[in-house]
Amino acid sequence: MTKSLKKKRARAERPKETPPSRANYDVLLARKGVSRREILFVGIVFVTALLIRTVYFLINKNNNPLFFHPILDQAFHDEWARDILDGNFWGQEVFFRAPLYPYVLAFLYKLSGGSIAFAIYVQHVVGALSAVLVYLLARTYFSPRVSFLAGMAAALYWPLIYFEGDLLFETFVVFLDLALLFVLSVALKRRSPGLLFVSGAILGLSAIARPSILILIPVLPFVFHYSAAAHATPSPGRRPWIRQTAWVVLGSLVFILPVMVRNYVVGRDVVPIASQGGVNFYIGNNPQSNGSQAFVPGARADMYGTYQGAIELAERDTGRKLKPSEVSNYYTQKGLDFVIFSPGDATRLFVKKLYMFWAGVERSNDTYVQFFWKRFGLGKFPLPGFWLVGPFALLGGVLLWRRWKQYSLLYLFVLSYMVGVVAFFVNGRFRLPVAPVLIIFASYAFFHAYLAARARSTELLRMVAVLIVCVIVVDSDYLSFRGVRAMDEAVSHFELSNAYLKLEDKDSALAELEAARAIQQRYPTRGYAQIAANIDYNLGALYWEKGLYSRAIELLERVPDSDPRALAAKNILADCYVRKGRHADAIALYKRILQLAPDDAAGLFGLGVVYRLTGDLENSRQSLEEVLRKHRPPDGSVNLELARTLELAGDTEGAIRNYKTAAASPPQRHDATLELARLYKKTGDKEKALEYLKYLQTADPSDQTVQMEINALQTGP
Repeated sequence: MTKSLKKKRARAERPKETPPSRANYDVLLARKGVSRREILFVGIVFVTALLIRTVYFLINKNNNPLFFHPILDQAFHDEWARDILDGNFWGQEVFFRAPLYPYVLAFLYKLSGGSIAFAIYVQHVVGALSAVLVYLLARTYFSPRVSFLAGMAAALYWPLIYFEGDLLFETFVVFLDLALLFVLSVALKRRSPGLLFVSGAILGLSAIARPSILILIPVLPFVFHYSAAAHATPSPGRRPWIRQTAWVVLGSLVFILPVMVRNYVVGRDVVPIASQGGVNFYIGNNPQSNGSQAFVPGARADMYGTYQGAIELAERDTGRKLKPSEVSNYYTQKGLDFVIFSPGDATRLFVKKLYMFWAGVERSNDTYVQFFWKRFGLGKFPLPGFWLVGPFALLGGVLLWRRWKQYSLLYLFVLSYMVGVVAFFVNGRFRLPVAPVLIIFASYAFFHAYLAARARSTELLRMVAVLIVCVIVVDSDYLSFRGVRAMDEAVSHFELSNAYLKLEDKDSALAELEAARAIQQRYPTRGYAQIAANIDYNLGALYWEKGLYSRAIELLERVPDSDPRALAAKNILADCYVRKGRHADAIALYKRILQLAPDDAAGLFGLGVVYRLTGDLENSRQSLEEVLRKHRPPDGSVNLELARTLELAGDTEGAIRNYKTAAASPPQRHDATLELARLYKKTGDKEKALEYLKYLQTADPSDQTVQMEINALQTGP
């Protein structure tokens, strides 16, 4: 055989290179039957979820002062729950907010003696069960591997863990919505009226926690129709989707109807669940809305200010007393007017809210999520968040689109819930209920890409291209969020300072306030004005207490007259002037205080003290006597200052009388008694002086000042 023939035969016998093939993605889909090892999968998901939540719970409880001092919505829920326990079970007004969570919280308080820690840990347990529900829901559509990844991702999804640590309703909404989807997914396959009714009851229970889930009802007929088409299992009878939807609606009334009846009984007003819907719609659809912050233009920017202010504004505009439903209708109409008469602005705002819904940053409502997660949680670990789940979920949605009828429940849940959020206003906790479903889509996308890579499929390049686009859409938000983040971080430091002040930890409060000011100086934001006066006052007051009078003056001079604490700020500022020897400035400021509030006790007292320091003893006496006449302070401080003034003026009898009054009051007892002894010594009554000094020595034998006075008295002429 020639050499050339040998080469040809060798080439013919050489194995041919196979071209890239298409992977078999059907292995990612659900199969009939459940293996025993899936019980192990469920156990791993639950234990992992509970373990990491327990770690976060301990860190949050032991390091976050807001844990036991909730603010804003959390404080509202806490007070409502405690009010229920105090005997106001039914309430006296139409529910402004959906009532389920406060009643659940009241039940947990009842079990634990009012323990916030117990309630929050129960929420973490519910969160761990939600991770199991993610596995079970995914398993009705996908293989065990996809379901296990989805369950583990939900167990480690840090926004879920974070919000479970707050006194907010999201934990139970997430759990109920997942239970609803799971029962519905089973009911779609079994065509069971009983399961449809149960799913409706779960939907109703979720609705009285957050009514926005009701937007799912109009899309249920499409779910039933397309699911039947996907499974090619037509139901008996004509238009079965009508009957199936009716079963769900009927089940939902089990919980919604009692709330509606209760509202009518206590308020004689037809309100199905809560009356805040119209207000919330206007919050997210008005010329001043930024799409994420919850404030009514013209109302105070806090929970109670928004609630009461919205009612007052509506009644002022209509010129009459309004029922809660009428207030809601009023603001619904105002929001619609904005949409109808300012279509350009409304469209731009809608697009902005739609973008924020899919943006990676967890926008805040009560507290700045990223700040507290990093400071008190597990922020140093790259746990999955929307930054990761969002892009993969969008990719999964694209990859599964050819089978969209089969997954119509998941698609339409995400789309309807998104519309329900975007129609109002967007923040991290309001979009949280869709995250578990997005995690399922993301888990499928991950394994789809994995199989494509193993098969060396050319489809992988298209998936990577789509994923890159999705990453840009979701995560470019981080690049433009510096200004907002600076504002939120400043607010977060301010919130922490308030909590530390409640705990009497003034050093920590001071550090937080200084951090807030430093952020504003580094990254100035217009929104800082909302908290600037509060920070200036609190920080100035703390500097004053620590004797840092120059720093206090710089801050307190900026507190405006319109601030509720303006008088207190001016009194502290005037005292700082006194301490720095700026007596003329102090007198002028005290007179200004008394122009604003002629009977202000602190102003009269301070003016009396500074008059004495400048030698104007008559005006000092008049100011201090006016305080005693008008206010009768019990602590003896005014009597002590008046005694000093009278002593300088030569009124020994009046000075002794006021020293004795001050000495009878515990806060002033030592100083007044010591000065009384010195006055007796000055007048030559050494016996009386020694009597009072011996009294002080008995009270505190270690007081060297008293001992020196006694020695001087006994050895002197």
